[in-house]
Amino acid sequence: MGIESFPEIENFQKLPREVIIKGASTHFNETEGASLQGIVINNIGHPIKNIRAQLVILDKDRVPLLGTSIPTEPDHLPQGGIANFKFQLKDHKKEIPSYFLHANWGFDETS
Repeated sequence: MGIESFPEIENFQKLPREVIIKGASTHFNETEGASLQGIVINNIGHPIKNIRAQLVILDKDRVPLLGTSIPTEPDHLPQGGIANFKFQLKDHKKEIPSYFLHANWGFDETS
């Protein structure tokens, strides 16, 4: 499901029953380096915690160049909650045309 599908979604029942991560936009300039931001949607049916967005940047042959992860904001979500993330890669001196995103998380059994 591409991010272009999100405006047509009226409710969470139409989303797959999983934790969804989508990259929304990339940016590059010489002084700040490259950045990528996006969202994580909890549609697993239970609250989750310790959410981290993982990014793998791929080269033109789809070989991994760089892998990193950051916590989302917030790092815990109720069912239907949305978190955001922003990777700021000062040492990456070019656009990020090809990448892979993955969300790591655990069940929040405290609620």
